[in-house]
Amino acid sequence: MSLHIDADGVPDRCLSFTVRSTWGHFKRVGRSVTKQTYRIPPRTTVAGMLAAIVGADRDSYYDVFGADNAAIAITPLTDLRTVNIPTTGLGTDPGQDVTSSVGSRRSSKLTYQDTTGDRQLHAYEVLADPAYRIDVALENEAFYQKLREHLTNGTSVYPPSLGKSEYLATIEDVTTDCNPVRVTDDSPLDIDSVVPISLSEAIPQGGVTYSVERSPAVMEKDAGGRRTTRFDDYVYTQQADAAVRVGDNAGGVPVTVEDRTVVFR
Repeated sequence: MSLHIDADGVPDRCLSFTVRSTWGHFKRVGRSVTKQTYRIPPRTTVAGMLAAIVGADRDSYYDVFGADNAAIAITPLTDLRTVNIPTTGLGTDPGQDVTSSVGSRRSSKLTYQDTTGDRQLHAYEVLADPAYRIDVALENEAFYQKLREHLTNGTSVYPPSLGKSEYLATIEDVTTDCNPVRVTDDSPLDIDSVVPISLSEAIPQGGVTYSVERSPAVMEKDAGGRRTTRFDDYVYTQQADAAVRVGDNAGGVPVTVEDRTVVFR
């Protein structure tokens, strides 16, 4: 039977797994000199990671992770801690700072980047030991079954990573056919996942620090490759053992998955 996501964004079943790495970096949109990172992987980044696991071609999977036919919940499992790592490098534009050499035959000519120039110093803000519990549901049955097969067997076509390709990630504790159950309690509720609400909708708690982010959520293919069609605002906590407390009038539909309370988006 095909998976179904209702009008509130709640799926009738989902896959759940943990992804972790030593480092993580999810470049913030609009930052160029200082390489700042989102604390939570954007929904589009999770989509790209899952597409890499099943081996989907670039720019081919955006419709699979649309606003109405995909549901994703992200729960941080570790404290969200960052460090700054300085790096040096050359530009990668082949039209700049290049040199040429001619081989033994006049028709043989090699153009390559001039590596004798000065390097540029950039500081990367990097997440240290990040780990997230991902719940995902997709109405595209073929893609969903292929993803389920790879996660169950511990395989992938392309290695998953947390942002940068060198930050290779491991997939652990895979659970298939989880059944999300709506929470009907009208009292204030603690949400383990990030919550797509404004900060004003979160209930303050002593000793708990809330943070907010706005990151890309949905993409579509266009003539230039791809473009973002939706951004999400969400609230999360910096501490792994803390949850976002919301009232019954907050946005999103809380559900229980395994032993967690999450909101899909």
